[in-house]
Amino acid sequence: MFAFGRRMVDNFGWRFLFLLASVYFCVKGLVYRISYAAFLPYLRHKLGVDDATRYQSLFTVCLLPWSLKPFLGMISDVLPIGGYHKRWYIQASVVVGVIACVLLAVAPVGEVAGGVLAAVLFSFLTAETAASDLLVEGMYSEKMVAVPESGSDMVTTVWSLYQAGAFFAAIVVAGVADQDPANFFWVCLPIAAQLTIPVGAGWLGETRVVGGFRRDKVSANGRYFALGTLMGVAAIGLGVVSLWASVLTQAVYSIVVSVILCGLSLWWLPPMHGRAHVYMFLTTALNANIRGALDPFYTGDAKCNPSGPHFDLRFYLSWSAAVGSVAGLAGIAIFQLFLARTWYRRAFWTTTLLQVAAGAMDILIVARVNLRVGISDKAAYLLGDSIVQDVVIMMDTMPQIVLLSKLCPPGMESVVYSLLAGCMNFGAAVASSVGSLAIDRFGIRTPADGTACTFDNLGWLIFFCHVCLPLLTVPLTFVLVPAAKMTDDLLASADDGRGYELATKHSGADGGASWGGDPAEPDTWIAPDAPGGAPPLLPPTGDGA
Repeated sequence: MFAFGRRMVDNFGWRFLFLLASVYFCVKGLVYRISYAAFLPYLRHKLGVDDATRYQSLFTVCLLPWSLKPFLGMISDVLPIGGYHKRWYIQASVVVGVIACVLLAVAPVGEVAGGVLAAVLFSFLTAETAASDLLVEGMYSEKMVAVPESGSDMVTTVWSLYQAGAFFAAIVVAGVADQDPANFFWVCLPIAAQLTIPVGAGWLGETRVVGGFRRDKVSANGRYFALGTLMGVAAIGLGVVSLWASVLTQAVYSIVVSVILCGLSLWWLPPMHGRAHVYMFLTTALNANIRGALDPFYTGDAKCNPSGPHFDLRFYLSWSAAVGSVAGLAGIAIFQLFLARTWYRRAFWTTTLLQVAAGAMDILIVARVNLRVGISDKAAYLLGDSIVQDVVIMMDTMPQIVLLSKLCPPGMESVVYSLLAGCMNFGAAVASSVGSLAIDRFGIRTPADGTACTFDNLGWLIFFCHVCLPLLTVPLTFVLVPAAKMTDDLLASADDGRGYELATKHSGADGGASWGGDPAEPDTWIAPDAPGGAPPLLPPTGDGA
């Protein structure tokens, strides 16, 4: 552990590592996980949103800022503020997050459109996490490419910080779970605000650039910007239909725009990049989110679910999450020990199969099989959702993040990373939207009048959403994921060197040659069919596929 930490400091510097802690331990670990836990008591108990499909639709809105990453990535890359591409955008996101915390804590949001305003404010709080996550991802992706021998060390560090933050978030939630849900946001307020300090101190490590709108980047990377714009518009549209349209309309909209975006990714982007887009999208979209059905099943009282588990909020939101965060750290360790230097394809299909097996535990609990064999509901839930599931989720997430980071070319980290991550995040929003329709079609009902809820087909719903659909991604692993190891330099090997090419050649100030859309920023990258000279030779990969 000491050697690992020493290596990280030597490769990336202690100031940048402190900033990572501020973002991933504090904001993404604590603030996001506390607000995520707050959604159930705030919407169902404080605002009275009892209908399972409506609850699910409002939850979809909370996920949408993750899908808007391409918008922010593009804007930050082409329009630096005060000479910085990232600093002031992060600071703006902090302001948005702080305002959302204050309003959720003190404003009568329940009086506005039956939870609509609350869902929008939850999404604003998520926006701080998504923005800071994206812009720091761009920086650490750049650093990973510059130090390829570091392998997955950076990703391991980032996700370890996040899981540690999630663990402490669970402890905090235990203290406020039975109180007014507004207290969740009083806790989040100072933690959300602290990010302004290391960012303002310049520990992000950005180089100051010439200000002004970078039209050259837009023209040189038109397909990336067009795809990112369409994805952002699609995400906003999904938010609109989630708030005001039927669940069928939501699902139809999601599927149609998904087909369009996947087709454009394969058509417009370099082959390896386009296939990665589609895979990242499908691997999340085909794991339909059914939180609107599972939350009331596990936490419903005797009137709603007479024979159910009847978990209290402290156990369901806190102690199980704490166990899950420890399990997530175990998943990171298992990945680092056994999968960090293996083939991408092997990592993806293996973890998908394990995730499907772990998800089946919910089916056993719903069927009450665990009680018949002498295992309590809490023990079964911890074993499935909180231990095995969290281990497998992290083992599946880690190779995804490594793949995303290794496909980011220098100079366009925010745009390329945001597009890749945006596809995955939009897939999660689509999974939640499709989950709303699935909940409705499988007949899950949670009446607001206190009568018994209907969970007769919940087992089949879980089987369809968490077993059948995810299994469809296994054969796609061998079609859409590169045949490479996680230690390979994907930019050098992508399509025999034509996965990415540099832009037009310019004369440097010293009379030499520099590459890119602007001599002041020589690492602007463009699609391979754009005009321009041949790129310089890239360093050879040390471990070929």
